[in-house]
Amino acid sequence: MGDDGGKDDVSLPKATIAKLLEDMLPSDFRMTSEVRDLFVECCTEFINLVSSEANEISTKEDKKTISPEHVMNALTALGFDRYLTECQACLAQHKQDSKEGPRQNLKRARSDMGMSEEEAIAAQQALFAAARARMNDPQAAAVAMYSGGPPS
Repeated sequence: MGDDGGKDDVSLPKATIAKLLEDMLPSDFRMTSEVRDLFVECCTEFINLVSSEANEISTKEDKKTISPEHVMNALTALGFDRYLTECQACLAQHKQDSKEGPRQNLKRARSDMGMSEEEAIAAQQALFAAARARMNDPQAAAVAMYSGGPPS
């Protein structure tokens, strides 16, 4: 136990936060590692703040489980109600994804890629064939990899 009242030292994965920042910022924008670490700390603190408030709200309602509504109410109580619309959209998307199941999510992902099911299967078969070729003849696969073509 440390000075923090027994709380575990919990943090978000630095690589995940760095990837999010990289995707959101212009490609020519650079950050120091200290700035990345600061973002990780800020994100972790934000999640702790919202989850603590949501826990208090659920406890006042004699609930033992925090629901999405508790999180939405926590955001409002903390003055972050401008994010409610986006959070509700994420929740609706999550519910839809959960309802559809993995097969429907895969079909949607394929349609987002602009591939028909037949094209996706053909691409998958080509990848399998290339992997088999690499297993059977690693030297030919290495040559193909550097020449840009499939192994012969």
